[in-house]
Amino acid sequence: MRICLISNYSGMLGEGMRNIAFYLHSELSQRHDVLHLSLKDLFTISFWERIKRFQPQIIHYLPGPSTKSFLIARAAKIFGGGAAAIMSTPRPDFFGPIRWLICFFKPDLVLTQSHETERILGSLGCKTRFLPHGVDTEKFQASTSESRQHLRRKYQLSAQKFIILHVGPLKKGRNLQVLADLQRGRDNQVVVIGSSIEPVDHRICKGLKQAGCLVWRSYFANIEELYALADCYIFPTLSSKDSVELPLSVMEAMACNLPVLSTRFGALPRVFSEGDGMYFVDKIEDFAPMLDYVKKTTGKTKTREKVLPYSWTNVVTELEGIYKSILGEGRLATK
Repeated sequence: MRICLISNYSGMLGEGMRNIAFYLHSELSQRHDVLHLSLKDLFTISFWERIKRFQPQIIHYLPGPSTKSFLIARAAKIFGGGAAAIMSTPRPDFFGPIRWLICFFKPDLVLTQSHETERILGSLGCKTRFLPHGVDTEKFQASTSESRQHLRRKYQLSAQKFIILHVGPLKKGRNLQVLADLQRGRDNQVVVIGSSIEPVDHRICKGLKQAGCLVWRSYFANIEELYALADCYIFPTLSSKDSVELPLSVMEAMACNLPVLSTRFGALPRVFSEGDGMYFVDKIEDFAPMLDYVKKTTGKTKTREKVLPYSWTNVVTELEGIYKSILGEGRLATK
């Protein structure tokens, strides 16, 4: 198949939607002819000329989406000679007053993750299908106690502390005050890996450091090592604007078989059942007692088993089936 991917990936990993675009391109290009375009070139002539020359069968718009995304996808479909247009919804932002415009620029299919996004798009007349994104289950693996201690020495972290990890942007909407509160536990050490790409809320950063949290704002090529040395992963985010609907960091932590404490954010409760190391909290004040429970619970974590069905290989295999189905429907419609 000739597949045109449109994303915000520009050569550097680190943020959820960029990572998703990178892995999709890597998997699809092994078996298909893939043109991967970056939105940073949207207002250049070459962006549109490349679509026209490529003559894709599938145009898959990955980031967002926003109302503007639907306009871009429709324009790409026209320049692509009527290719099938598909959109993903990792971080939807079409809740404004002009979202009714989507009714006039619907793609052939929208891939959804959360029930709420599915409901909204359905009400706008969009055809939807549930498809979570994947995680690199080869790169992110469970660690042994020996490798965990080795990595703690490498990163100069205490062998005795209970290390709580969070990976993501330092923004107010991420609700990171929870981490500062958990740091006050005598045997806890919170480690926050902040994005090296996205803007920083310096008040949040200062508050975390003052509480005793370690805040590292760097790009870690071997980010899997930070998960491997941790005892627990915490995702306290509430705002839908501050993370993809299926947080990639949560999936990476699960692939490393870490216990995960999370709000009922986005698509997480839809994709992952509670139990075996996956804990959902309904109130922010529940994080501390839930963490105490996790620290007393040993040998019952099976989060890796929960996430293995969502390896990139499995997800892209399903996506290929969706592409073929859409193309088949198109051929039938033209007969």
